[in-house]
Amino acid sequence: MSVREFYDELAPRYHLIYADWEASIVRQGAALSNLLGEQWPGARAVLDVAVGVGTQALGLAARGYAVTGSDISPVAVQRAVTEARQRDVTLPCLAADFRALPVRATTTDVLIACDNSLPHLDSPDDVAAALAEWWRVVRPGGGCLISMRDYGSPPPAGTIEVHPYGERILAGRRYEVRQVWTWHGPRYEVALEIVPKAGDDGAPTLVKASYLAIAPTQVMELLRAVGFERVERIDGRFFQPVLIGSKPPGA
Repeated sequence: MSVREFYDELAPRYHLIYADWEASIVRQGAALSNLLGEQWPGARAVLDVAVGVGTQALGLAARGYAVTGSDISPVAVQRAVTEARQRDVTLPCLAADFRALPVRATTTDVLIACDNSLPHLDSPDDVAAALAEWWRVVRPGGGCLISMRDYGSPPPAGTIEVHPYGERILAGRRYEVRQVWTWHGPRYEVALEIVPKAGDDGAPTLVKASYLAIAPTQVMELLRAVGFERVERIDGRFFQPVLIGSKPPGA
């Protein structure tokens, strides 16, 4: 599956990853708002380039940020817009590859890319291209915030890891949700399984995507290489490690 196909297929059930999606929206919005306020005081315009179904963007919009969403999946984007409308918050969105954003230069205070979206790319060169594009759209004095997994040293090729989420309920039916990771050197394939429990007749979902196990330290080096300053890693403030970088006021 391409990344677009993965998220197009997953979008209607993406919230099942969370035990309580509504609580996660509130919690993540609060955590990100605190980080943005500390790092870029006064920032209000946020561009979420991996908006998905809106988990982070909805939380920030509810806290008064002017959030624009973008995602490679038009199905996910449409759901994010619908979710925003149902919550009476404003969330304009567009469908785009975050390496080539149809956004004018220096028009956003802070760009965010959360939930390990950056490592969907194929290589460090692709990551550098994305970061250079993000530098382009951020205003001087603004910044970039990325959340991503820290894999440590990848296990041997062929290693399979199972990450269960547990039981979820949708439309009165019970599902078992889990991720299965199959490692292939520096890359791994994720199979996300949403399967009806015994006795329930819901439709199963099985989607697959590939990730690059790039280290946060390497992404930080690439952030510096494209021009971001004050690059640092922040742990314990979000559900994943957070990397930040700021664009110099005179850039």
